[in-house]
Amino acid sequence: MALTFEDFNFEPEPYQLELLYANGFQGVLRDPAADEALYASAPSFYAEFPAAVGIGDGKLSAPYRAVLAQEPEFGRYERQVTGDCVGHASRNAGMIDYCVDALFGETTYEGRFATENIYGWRGHGGQGASCSRLALYVSPEGPGGFLTRKSYTSDQGSVDLTTYDGMLGHRWGQKGTPAWLNAIAAENKALRVFQCGSLAEARDAIACGFGLSRCGWRGYSNKRNDDGVSPVSGKWAHAMCVCGVDDTPAIKAKYPKGIYLICNSWGAWNSGPKRAEQPDGSFWVNGRVFEFEIADGGVFVIASVRGFSAEAVLDLAKNVEELSRA
Repeated sequence: MALTFEDFNFEPEPYQLELLYANGFQGVLRDPAADEALYASAPSFYAEFPAAVGIGDGKLSAPYRAVLAQEPEFGRYERQVTGDCVGHASRNAGMIDYCVDALFGETTYEGRFATENIYGWRGHGGQGASCSRLALYVSPEGPGGFLTRKSYTSDQGSVDLTTYDGMLGHRWGQKGTPAWLNAIAAENKALRVFQCGSLAEARDAIACGFGLSRCGWRGYSNKRNDDGVSPVSGKWAHAMCVCGVDDTPAIKAKYPKGIYLICNSWGAWNSGPKRAEQPDGSFWVNGRVFEFEIADGGVFVIASVRGFSAEAVLDLAKNVEELSRA
């Protein structure tokens, strides 16, 4: 029988989170209806961003550095306490574009995004969620969007999202996130959400400053090698954010399809050499492996997060280039 969070009477430590997923906990669930709805709602990434084709070729793209500039503890903050990994992955993916735009003065940084309203829309009272359903939630076709960490009040209710409370999102699952709160969240959407169709799309989306929500069934070692890369190790039904890519010739001499940076939601759970100022708890994966995960259909681009500026938020790859050289 698979372990669940109920097997622990306290907030799980990082090694216990790894043990949960390794022993069959299902943080990622399939939702065929949500899959179809998302696939039908958006064109391919390149169809919407034709100028992005090849923009990340041969480059280090490190938009996660923009999040670290705003949130130095990104990667180890808000360790998950229930099966809300998909909420964390979706939130963290949304943080990438938002923080790049904020760092370059194209929007205002008003604090980190919450996870609870995203996970609360999963559509059932149990644990785990569909990546496509939660990607839809923050998209133009969905009812919600991104909320910053603060208190919210309306004549229909109030909620304090100042600090992470994973069980709040868990409790909302059966009935869904309150409609009045969704209406507030909908003011800050991802204006474009796509299923990622290829490794090249993933590389170029990251080079544009967009984060990816990745739902998969591969586990990874808690030990990074000398390049910061973690090999596949076991199986996890788990969601994480993909927020960087190294496609430079030096790396491709060892990893012909480049390497991709994955930010987990387990705090500082792993160890080993780090590179390119990567966050704590993160690890690079071989592009050859990540390409298989994309082919499985569980990787989504969270693009053009609206932010809090009265002006249209710009999506400028030159900002990511500048950031990646720093």
